[in-house]
Amino acid sequence: MGFTLLEVMIAFTILAVGVLALAPLTVFMLKGNLHTKHLNQARLLAEQYAERVRAMDYDDAFLSDDGDTTDLGDTEDPDHSDTVSIEGQQYIVDWNVATGLPMAGIKSVNIIVLWHSPVDDRTHQVSFLTYKAAVSR
Repeated sequence: MGFTLLEVMIAFTILAVGVLALAPLTVFMLKGNLHTKHLNQARLLAEQYAERVRAMDYDDAFLSDDGDTTDLGDTEDPDHSDTVSIEGQQYIVDWNVATGLPMAGIKSVNIIVLWHSPVDDRTHQVSFLTYKAAVSR
């Protein structure tokens, strides 16, 4: 009992159709993995900047405020900005400082990491809010 050439060709055709159906899924998964990689890198950058903020003196220039307490989410004209390149991907780290929020003697710092994704041709962002307390002056 053997297989005829026709049966083998039909089996290979069915197999090929099944494999080709998986190709778009593979591309989707690769794009998703790249987006997740950039998202995780952005979160890591935000956390690193937050740790820098926590370790700084209350009066450090890195924590200077432009006087606008409503601009914590501003990415158009942030109080401070850095550009970081990691593995060919460029990230913009903006941080805005609001002195006296939520109460006197506290500085609120909102760290925003932006990157332009080649996967979906959009700009994404991650925000990280931290507080710097004035311990003593």
